[in-house]
Amino acid sequence: MTVMQLITAAFRLAVFRHPELHQTWVNISLRVGGLLLKSRLVASVQRAGELDMVLRCMEDDFSPSQEGAGEVDLFSFHYQLMLSQLWVGEVYEIFRLLIERKLVLDSDVSAIAHDLRLLRIPLEKHEIAADKKLTGPLLMQRHPPTNDETAIYQYSKSDAQRAHIMPSEISSRGSVMWQVLDLQSDSSRWLERRTLSERIVAVNLVRSGHIGCGLFRRHR
Repeated sequence: MTVMQLITAAFRLAVFRHPELHQTWVNISLRVGGLLLKSRLVASVQRAGELDMVLRCMEDDFSPSQEGAGEVDLFSFHYQLMLSQLWVGEVYEIFRLLIERKLVLDSDVSAIAHDLRLLRIPLEKHEIAADKKLTGPLLMQRHPPTNDETAIYQYSKSDAQRAHIMPSEISSRGSVMWQVLDLQSDSSRWLERRTLSERIVAVNLVRSGHIGCGLFRRHR
């Protein structure tokens, strides 16, 4: 088989494994895409949904809770991490658009967008999210620890060469998770990709039957 055939087969298999989730993402894409007519927003949401289903299959294959699941190897984790980062970036831009255009009326959406931002900024801009709020340098510890003089370093917003690499691991469910720094709440926590996906789908499902008072603002 060609690489193209293998990739296509993977996406088709993901739809076969998650038919209800597939329909949910289609519904989300139509509702969200309808808020921005004459755009490709429908396609953007559907791409995010298709990639989500492929990632869920990869997560199920890796998860130790699944009978007969394979062990995580470095190459497999590399590709899963790569696709997970692409998914974060795609979904972040959708949420950013909805909030900036004031097309959403839901605090849950803002909370999800905030968490996506905490991931997207370090992943794509290689810095701590909202680091302009820092009043001074941060003392950081490398992960994994190097156990030498470089283990502790300073992160300064005024340093043009500053960089932040979020620690990443695979959860008990086989999903990639990252340790984020939240300067808004002055805290650090782990965010799991699959949990973010479930939150997005849940927000839509809870309000899917409420016309006019749902997740998204209606056109007048």
